[in-house]
Amino acid sequence: MKLLHALTLYTELIQANGCDGASIASVLRLFAKAVGGDRELDSIEPWQVRAFLDGNRPLTRYWHRKHSALLGFFRFALARGLLPCIPLPLDTPRCRQIFQPYVYTESEMVRLIDAIDGLRTTRITPRTFRTLLLLLYGTGLRLSEALHLSLADVDLQQNLLTIRDTKFYKTRWVPVGPHLAQILRDYVQTFHATRDAKSASPLLICSDGGPLKASGARRAFARLRSKANIRRSDCARYQPRLHDLRATFAVRRLITWYRQGADVQKLLPLLSTYLGHTSIAATQVYLPLTPELLVEASTRFERYATGQEDHHE
Repeated sequence: MKLLHALTLYTELIQANGCDGASIASVLRLFAKAVGGDRELDSIEPWQVRAFLDGNRPLTRYWHRKHSALLGFFRFALARGLLPCIPLPLDTPRCRQIFQPYVYTESEMVRLIDAIDGLRTTRITPRTFRTLLLLLYGTGLRLSEALHLSLADVDLQQNLLTIRDTKFYKTRWVPVGPHLAQILRDYVQTFHATRDAKSASPLLICSDGGPLKASGARRAFARLRSKANIRRSDCARYQPRLHDLRATFAVRRLITWYRQGADVQKLLPLLSTYLGHTSIAATQVYLPLTPELLVEASTRFERYATGQEDHHE
């Protein structure tokens, strides 16, 4: 049986069993393209499968996604006598966590904000994009959460944001500082002066009045980051992203607590709740040790170890 024919039968089967199968089908199409879809299924060699799995990029979780998709397909083919054995490698490499969020320095944030006026986009005004960046930097919201804010979710009398339909389908309240609240107040007065404050209209809008989309915001930020000449120097796979403003917020909050002499271990669960995480472990992903944070933590520990700071039970 030809490979493409077998792949079609398999995807039809898993879809008939209630599985969406879109991501599986995508991997299998790529595999067919890599080894040749018009070849006989039983002519596929293990080295060809391994070459497809390894690709030409550093190992990521995508290796295991491809392996899982192929394993399901090859088991299907083996059970129907279409293959004498499964041509998958016996060893599955452990995926190292090579991704680390980027933490913007204060000077980089200034460069980003300063570069906005020179940014040319077709639908996003500089005022809207500046407000978005300051909102993410000042609250640590996910991009989707910021873009889903409606006017009714922004209480500028209480300086409180209502975050609905979050990543984990929970609603939470996020307080904002007076400076950010004034920025939001000015934005609302400029772009929503004729709208009802309880309106379901999106807070952040494009020049045509339509909602700001995540894809457009990410593209605009990539151009802005390039214009501000901000790049990673640690050979990481990803360049600094819009989402990394969330990690930056978390690290800046930790630094502030250390400098204030606060009990960071007791406050960490509060930060986790504020960010909308379900566990402290999820929050720790956003807390890579920047040099600045390491200095503050080291100084705090030194004061503790030498008795300059009260020891807590």
